[in-house]
Amino acid sequence: MIKIFRNIRKKLLTEGKTTKYFKYAIGEIILVVIGILIALQINNWNTNKASEKQAYNQLLEVQKEILNNIIEFDAKSNYYFEKLKNVRRVFSDTLTFEDYQNSRSLSGIMTSGPTIVTQNEAFNRLVQNADNLPDKYKSLVTDLKILYNHSRFENSYSDLRILLNQNFDFILKFTESMYREDFDAYFEFLLTNRDYKNRLGRFSWTLDDLAPRLGYKKYEAITLYNQMIILGFPNDGREILKSMYQNVAPKIAKPFIGSYTNTIDTLRIYFKDKDLVGYNSKYNSTVNLMIKDSVTLNNSGAYLEFSSDKSEFYFLMEAKKPFYKRLHEND
Repeated sequence: MIKIFRNIRKKLLTEGKTTKYFKYAIGEIILVVIGILIALQINNWNTNKASEKQAYNQLLEVQKEILNNIIEFDAKSNYYFEKLKNVRRVFSDTLTFEDYQNSRSLSGIMTSGPTIVTQNEAFNRLVQNADNLPDKYKSLVTDLKILYNHSRFENSYSDLRILLNQNFDFILKFTESMYREDFDAYFEFLLTNRDYKNRLGRFSWTLDDLAPRLGYKKYEAITLYNQMIILGFPNDGREILKSMYQNVAPKIAKPFIGSYTNTIDTLRIYFKDKDLVGYNSKYNSTVNLMIKDSVTLNNSGAYLEFSSDKSEFYFLMEAKKPFYKRLHEND
């Protein structure tokens, strides 16, 4: 190609066509410039595609990490909510010696508290490269930073560990007998000791914050996980997430809809803009509700446990179990 251009220029000069030569030379320069611009554009396009692919792969690792954290939040929130159930049983003052004999979890409310192990390596790598991410992913990074801020439940868990260690020192005198599998004196202590009840009260306050906070984090993570699916990321966790919440379809949600009241306040559950929401009269607030299963709704991390006929429910996080009774239309 270069040889052809050289021959054309040489011919024009030989024939004395200087004006045509200069016009041709200018045209040739313009073609070269256009070629360079096209090459640069292709190079930029390739660079952007490579950068976008790198960002996608990094976010793909973050999405896998989020799914693992969802599983962790679900397991630990369920574990600590079970402890709250046992705390409520203790404060109901209906337990017997046989109840403690038949339930290891009742006697071990303040003897265990597994660590909450979250993953953040992929997220940390992503943050280091945040400035180079394509614009369509940058708003996602802001949401991820909020999700990965675990300070609230980490502080609650730290307080819980302190209480667990204090309780271990408190019941140290029963270690030898329990090692011999003689639990009678320990069970009698749990039933009658006032100091134990006071310690359990402080322990339950921490649980009241920790368990719902983990539940809230789980649903916050699920929401972000689903946002990533909308952006084109895979839905590899669909089977796992099915067991954690259900779509708020009218048919599934209909049995929950209604007003429930007790001596303190009233909660009204209804549909608004395709969302299932609950209005709490005591706080004059409205929050979105999610369906966990046929008898359980999630309210900002706290669980509303309904009876099978939906005639009443209670907040699982409440220490004393105040029931909300369904109001009939003519009440």
